[in-house]
Amino acid sequence: MRLSDENLRGRTVIAADGQAIGDVAALFLDSDAWRVESLQIKLRKEVADQLGAARGLFHAGTLELPVRMVQSVGDAVVLSIPALELRQVLPSGGESNPAR
Repeated sequence: MRLSDENLRGRTVIAADGQAIGDVAALFLDSDAWRVESLQIKLRKEVADQLGAARGLFHAGTLELPVRMVQSVGDAVVLSIPALELRQVLPSGGESNPAR
């Protein structure tokens, strides 16, 4: 399946335990290798709170996930790890900065 950034953005992201955690907000590319390196996920409010991800009143919490955590991409993006294990991707302090 061939996908563009345009039609991947907005797709629901589902953790391995079946919990919908958010939507794809952006793709990050490795310019040297010309491949997708990670996905930025706009977290649902309850998931951001559950994970302790930083979010504001008018700013949704985000999380950058390396593509190695993606199991499959179809109508939704399915992760290979359950929602609670996403805490390991959050930098210390709960800020949602790039996870590499």
